[in-house]
Amino acid sequence: MAEPNATDHDRQADPPRRTAGRIIRGIVLILGALALLAGGIQAIVDPDAVIAGSSHSGRRMDTDTEAKLGGLLLCSFGITVMIFGIALIATKGPLFGKRAE
Repeated sequence: MAEPNATDHDRQADPPRRTAGRIIRGIVLILGALALLAGGIQAIVDPDAVIAGSSHSGRRMDTDTEAKLGGLLLCSFGITVMIFGIALIATKGPLFGKRAE
């Protein structure tokens, strides 16, 4: 039986390359994460602005604690999205699942 060519076998085992679309999606995720972080930090630092904004709605006004908690949630979600965006750019293969064999 003939041995398979080693160079052909190596080419098939390589993980998929980073594509331009993948890099663009990663950058969009990072920019969105920065917007979430900015909104969350602003809500933590200046809860009065959040309270003033909620006074125009049909429900009751937010309290300082609710505004700060919402800002904290925005920050944690922004960090999560940023990590996913960085991982999308940094890794060569698929993020989830098995690598192509």
